[in-house]
Amino acid sequence: MRALITLCLVACSVLTSGQQYRPIVSSSSVQYTGNPGLCNLNRDYIREYRTATYHFTLSSFKPVAVRSNFNFVYSPISIWIMVAAIAEGADPLTQQKLFQFLHLPPQDPCLRYAFYQLATSRALPTNEVNIKNNRILLINEGTTLNPTWYDIVVKNSLLDVVAAPIKYNSVATANEIKRIMSARLPTLNLSGNSVLLDTIDYNGLWTTAFADAVVERAPFYSHRGEVLGSVDMMRVRRRARLGYIKSINGKVLELPVGSDERYRMIFGVIVGNADIRPIVAAVSSATVFEVIDSLRESAVPIDVAIPRMVITSEVDVRVILEDLGVTDIFTDPSATRYISDPPAFPSSFLQRSTLVLNNTGLYAPPEEPFSYNAPTGLDYALGRDFIANHPFVFSLFDAETYTCIMAAAYTTPTYT
Repeated sequence: MRALITLCLVACSVLTSGQQYRPIVSSSSVQYTGNPGLCNLNRDYIREYRTATYHFTLSSFKPVAVRSNFNFVYSPISIWIMVAAIAEGADPLTQQKLFQFLHLPPQDPCLRYAFYQLATSRALPTNEVNIKNNRILLINEGTTLNPTWYDIVVKNSLLDVVAAPIKYNSVATANEIKRIMSARLPTLNLSGNSVLLDTIDYNGLWTTAFADAVVERAPFYSHRGEVLGSVDMMRVRRRARLGYIKSINGKVLELPVGSDERYRMIFGVIVGNADIRPIVAAVSSATVFEVIDSLRESAVPIDVAIPRMVITSEVDVRVILEDLGVTDIFTDPSATRYISDPPAFPSSFLQRSTLVLNNTGLYAPPEEPFSYNAPTGLDYALGRDFIANHPFVFSLFDAETYTCIMAAAYTTPTYT
């Protein structure tokens, strides 16, 4: 399991017709008060932030992968943000557990706010990279929000709160949720008085386009070399950043996205016929830094081939969190009593993610002389190409903090 998680991490406006809430004063209060605008942290905390978010990504990837049969896309950072929002209004014991689970400092709200501001500013849409991320607590109409909690989640952009007739019109509520999510929602549960809804969509332009004339139907293989079906393979010959991870016999490819290269898409494959599923088990955040440090730009152009795809996943986040030991917020109404009165008691937590990969980019592929025998300047095990024609993992990162915005695995070809 180790290889798949490692490679994925390195490879890693509310749309409703309901009424958005305004806070109503309640007699309850959270365990502290604070204003993120008053915080002044005079130290570099990005590595601590990375460790916290990588830890969650690593721990959530395995259950998401297994339950999705290793063909999926999801946003670990968006889930992390939403769980943090719930933690800010949880009862003291539940809050302690959630902060520990998220690797957030319980006694340092300023540092938490700094983490939140980093996390919520990673997926911002631009003209070249369109990332839409909506995080919503849909709560029963008439519920009184705690203004202190509401102030924290709004100022830190953690989520939006929207009202719906959950308790007296389940059909209308279900239809509204489906419209917000644009999803099938087979696991929808409205037994509580709220649901957590999360959507993220990505469609971006590569910094360097794949060759327009070189998109061809090609076979896609299993780890055993069997032909599973066909894909539309995008090809380009270019200099690229690659890295080899000896411990897992894997190689990774990094491709920049957008005019300012603000985002990076990182792909990972296992060299040879290694089966990626049995090795998705134990890896630390230190491994992620190791892999990122391994990336080097090739001295000469290499062959790159990636399938064109549109991949959509619906993840039952409640089940994933319960797999990881987070149960109180779904089973004990008092666990969220500092969010609202009556307590916000979510019965469902759903995420729908969509990611589009095609050959379009901002700049044309470079025209460089063919140099078959020239040294690549890379580890010998990397060879002279990166061809993703068998199961692989990939992730979208921002270039500043290397936050894993979206993580995915591709094991099932588009055409059969």
